[in-house]
Amino acid sequence: MLRSDLARSAFQETVRKIREGSFPYVPRPPPPLNWSLYDRAQTHEAQDLRDLLTATTETLAERVPCWGELAHALPGRKPIPVIDRVRAVIWQSYRGVANRPAASELALHASGLRLGRPFSYGTVAKAYHETEVLTALTALLWLTNEPVRNRETGFAIDGSGLSTGRADHYSSHRGRQRGAGREGGAFPASPHRPWVRNVANIGLHYGLVAGWKSWVDPHLGELSAFEAVFRMTVALHPRARLQLGDGLYSARWVVGKVNEADMEARFLPRRMTTLKSLGEPAWPKSLFGLVKDPQAWLREYHLRSRVEAFWWALKARNPEKIRKKAAQAQVVEATAKAVVHNLRRLCYWQWVEHLDPNPSGWSLTTVGG
Repeated sequence: MLRSDLARSAFQETVRKIREGSFPYVPRPPPPLNWSLYDRAQTHEAQDLRDLLTATTETLAERVPCWGELAHALPGRKPIPVIDRVRAVIWQSYRGVANRPAASELALHASGLRLGRPFSYGTVAKAYHETEVLTALTALLWLTNEPVRNRETGFAIDGSGLSTGRADHYSSHRGRQRGAGREGGAFPASPHRPWVRNVANIGLHYGLVAGWKSWVDPHLGELSAFEAVFRMTVALHPRARLQLGDGLYSARWVVGKVNEADMEARFLPRRMTTLKSLGEPAWPKSLFGLVKDPQAWLREYHLRSRVEAFWWALKARNPEKIRKKAAQAQVVEATAKAVVHNLRRLCYWQWVEHLDPNPSGWSLTTVGG
């Protein structure tokens, strides 16, 4: 058993080397990938995603019947169900087009998406302002996690901003951010238009979004979303056992929340952090691996790069700025991107791992909680 002063010294020296990039970390070998199946998944992606979107939204309509039914008949044009509006928003997000080209896309794929009637571009635009559409998108994040509910056990959390102006690039502004704001989880300032702020918790194996929150209030930092995002992940994946995050999440109360869910935390601490519990017994337990076996601790921690890869892929696949102007519509547009990511990942796993991407049939009663 190491003496407390020696343990503290060894711990802080290890953290210093990791922070400086001088620690002799031995990386794990990359996992094997069947590139032939991956190529086939790519060539079938659009059709597979369209079919999966239709099937998943039909399941959602079965569980929430009012979303699949027409509103009360009134004079005028026949109303459009919520589910059809949700399909329109998701397909528009997948294709990365504006409202008018989206209406053309929906007319082309009306049969495959099983839309009740043709859409005008005005109907597509109005869907982004409806609370029911946002609630349904959140429900779809739940549904798209059902196929892996008892398979995914590790998660990595991180936040990022989506640009609302062409002149703003989040990574550039983040790279120039310095001081207490960055350390405290504040998003970088934008000289033109504010970011749509997001936090995602990503499964380490399947890469699905298992926790998500979007907002536009510039006074709320990344850490403010942790509880809501983490609570969603725990509800979706009761067998979760590992939670990863960068130094922002290296706080005793965060580690305590993770420990309450019977999970282990791997958050890289700051340079002068100590192993003192200060009222949180799980704190030294989560960090002592950096003293006892730093290679093993880092092999788990460095899986956190998969959430960074998620943010890179999300923006690279659809580099367009957030088009909507109203706050509600911006949150809907950002959440639709997360849903599209999950649908696309499930389509790929259908080929690569022969995973059944359809929802497995459990309750959605806690979506609004």
